[in-house]
This record gives sequence, C-alpha cells and structure tokens, in this order.
Amino acid sequence: MNGTTDGGDRRAHVPAGGSLYGWEVHQVCDSRHQQGPCGTCATEQSARACIEAALSAAARPGVHAWGLLSRLPAASRQPLPSCPPDPIARAALGPDGSVAWQPPGGRGLADPDAPDAASGRPGGESLLSALNRFGAALRGYRLAAGLGLPELAGRMGCPEDVLERVENAGRMPSRGFAEEADRLLGTGGALAARWPALVESAYPDWFWQVVEVEQQASFLQEFETVAVPGLLQTEAYARAVFTTAQPVLPALRIEQLVTARMDRRRLLDRCDPPRIMIVLDESVLRRRVGGRRIMGEQLGHLAAVTELPKVDLQVIPFGLREHPGTMTPFRIMGFREGPDLLYGESFLGGQVTDDAHQLRQHQLAFNLLQANALSPHDSRVLIRRLRKELDGGPD
Repeated sequence: MNGTTDGGDRRAHVPAGGSLYGWEVHQVCDSRHQQGPCGTCATEQSARACIEAALSAAARPGVHAWGLLSRLPAASRQPLPSCPPDPIARAALGPDGSVAWQPPGGRGLADPDAPDAASGRPGGESLLSALNRFGAALRGYRLAAGLGLPELAGRMGCPEDVLERVENAGRMPSRGFAEEADRLLGTGGALAARWPALVESAYPDWFWQVVEVEQQASFLQEFETVAVPGLLQTEAYARAVFTTAQPVLPALRIEQLVTARMDRRRLLDRCDPPRIMIVLDESVLRRRVGGRRIMGEQLGHLAAVTELPKVDLQVIPFGLREHPGTMTPFRIMGFREGPDLLYGESFLGGQVTDDAHQLRQHQLAFNLLQANALSPHDSRVLIRRLRKELDGGPD
C-alpha cells in the first residue's frame, strides 16, 4: 500500500498529468464520530485496498465504520480553487465483515445516519454524506491555496481544531463559516453553495414548506404556549430544547438541528424584514429551559429583539383567567401576493393550510389574544424583570 496517514498534506509520487487518490475512514462509537486513518495513493486500486484494510481493522461490536475515496488534483500541477477533491466511491462494512462499495452519495450499510436521513425531497442525502462532501471540498480549496490548518484557522478567527473537525465531517459549520471560507480562499461562493445540503435533512417533510415560505412572508403572527418561537431562540436555548425533546440523537445530529434553526434568524437581518407579531403565554418566559444561565440569556435576547422596529412581542399574563389562547399554538403567514397560510403543530407533526374558514377563525383568535395581552412596552418590562429575578438565583 502507498498510503500516508498525514491527512493528505504530503502527496504520493504521480506522473505529470495523472491523478492522486485520497482515502479516509470514519468511525462512530457511542454516538461519537471520529476520523480514522487517511492518506493519499498514486492509484485507485491502492487507495481502495487501504480503505478495505482499515475497515477490517475497525470491525468490532458497537463500531460503525465507513470509508470515502476521492480523486485529487495531480501533485505536479498547481490545483486551482475550482478543482476540489472529487468523491468517487464510498465503502461500508457489512454485518458479515465484507466491504460494500457504492457511489459517493449513497448511504453505507453501517451509516448510522441512514434511518432518518431520507428527506423525501429531491437531492436529499444523509448528514454524514453531506458533511463528507463539504469537508473534502474545504480541504481541497485550502490545499489549493497553499494554506495549512493553522494559517486558515487564524485568518478565519476560529480554533484550529474546529476547522479540522469541519474538514473531517465531525462538526457542523454555519452559513457564515462557509461564506468566510469562500472569501478567504477565493472560491467564488462554492462552499456557500454546498452549505444548504448540510441542513436540508434537519427539517421533517411537514416543516420544510414552512421554512421555505417563511423567508417570503410579509408578516408573521404567532401564538406560543410551550417554548420561545424558533425565530427568536438563542443557540444555547435551541440546543437545550432539542436535547430534551430528542435525548437519543447523536450530538452531531443535534448540532445540525441547532445550526438549521439559527440560520432561520437571518430573516431578521434583512434590509426589509417581515412584520413579526408574537403573543406568548407567560409560562414560556418562566419555564427555565436549560437552567438559569441559558434562560437568562434567552430572556435578554427577547428583550433586545423587541427593540427592533418590525418586531412586536406581547405576553398573556398569568392573571388573565380566560382567553382564546387555550387553543393550541399556531402561526399565520401573510404574503404580498397569494393567500395567507396557517400553520399548526401537534406532537405528531404539523400542517399548513390556506383554508379561508380556518384562517378567519385563527385571525380572530390572534386579534383577541393581542387585545388581552400586555402591551409591547409592558411585555418588555416583564421580560426584563424576569431576567433580573434569574440573576443570582438557583437553577
């Protein structure tokens, strides 16, 4: 075998005009992902042999392992940023100990993300497959620019181990991370174009439509009784929500969900954001999701967001004995063209409808909720008071 184990920074000898073949092996054990051995070979056959040998060595109960084979630019040429590593095959270790090869986009027999990866939407792929593709492209652009991990991490202002984990499919990058890497590496937006694939499988099918139309809405009206609406959540609060709701999910999957939710907040940063009107039951503010520190940070964020000119947040106080909010949470999305949409959610899923009768009923309910709630100013005062109560208090 002609492989090296230096992550691909040294290259095997290859004739001018030829190709190199990068190989890498990944393992998941106890929901922890780590990259195993990796290297570069002069021939595809040698790289495949390296992957098969590494997978066989990793075979043991409770360990899921898979390998990725990529074609790299030739060592004798200066690769351009437009020539990232090209994944050409994927290998997985089957239950009988044999190695199965498939196209790079396929999910291996032992891919732990496979059960919930199918999004039902065209182009959907597993999280780990998408992370592998993104990481391989990032590494290729970095090497093409002649930068080591420390140099690029320094320019991006992020820890070196974070950059390394992104390249090795062990961490979810943000949209901002991809855009900054594009800028520094001169890729013409290639990494940002790959980024949506990383979050696509985060959304269940019944919520995907909501995420898409949310960015097109001219106004949003939302009533919530359980948790802070996703658009207004902090990263720590969102992580606590997902971890509590789905405690068996791997950490990487939780980070995908959090990253996807945080990306939705860019709607608030637009030069012409939609009008956002939210009514919360006071219990949402008093429920200490994640503990005192995380909830205090969330309340501070709510107080800051309500200062935005197009955000109105009102609170239904405990003292109000009866109000229309005894119904389940809902959201109304309005558009400059086309009918409004109503979104409702239950434990089993959610539903979007443009039924005129349902919309009239919920619009009336929302108007009554606003009339019975504290004013936006008094609601802001309450939020700030509750945050002060958390300061120095026990969890």
